[in-house]
Amino acid sequence: MKFSKLLLAVVGATVLLGALVSSASAGRLSNSATTNKATWTRMNFAGGFGTVECEVRLEGRFHAATITKTAGSLIGYITAGTVIRCARGGATINAGSLPWHRRYTSFTGTLPNITTINETVTGAEWTIREPTFGITCTVRREASSTIGTYALSSGTVTTAEVSGESRCGEFAGRLSGSTTNVTEGSGARLTVRLI
Repeated sequence: MKFSKLLLAVVGATVLLGALVSSASAGRLSNSATTNKATWTRMNFAGGFGTVECEVRLEGRFHAATITKTAGSLIGYITAGTVIRCARGGATINAGSLPWHRRYTSFTGTLPNITTINETVTGAEWTIREPTFGITCTVRREASSTIGTYALSSGTVTTAEVSGESRCGEFAGRLSGSTTNVTEGSGARLTVRLI
């Protein structure tokens, strides 16, 4: 009887230690590719006299195939941006401001099942033309950050959302948009897993 209790205690301790080691070592995220792109059919900048609505493509890269889950760490860059067309108003991405810095912020979900990954993007700069009066202004994101949120399902990135508030000339505006078109540079679906 004593031997079976001892054996049960040893097995229980082994399982517990194994679980602790497994979750303690899961300090990094592994990406299926270091290059990625996302296309929003509708990214909005609302504020002032109206909402600018444009189709936007952003391309970026991670510094490595794995990133450390450390808030504020520089994980890569947005290296290219294109405003394809606008349904309302107009916009251009100021190429001289590229590359924009991507910093890891956080994740949500219960390990090992991550449901979202959040990052901030700083250094972004674009010029918009509002749709009502044609007034133009430049949005600069040096200090405050644009927030990127990536939703995952079974490790595959299913959507990317962008949000943030910025000054544009004399008024404050809000950036927003959501897309399901997030891929590796090669065009395959981007996947992220915990390691």
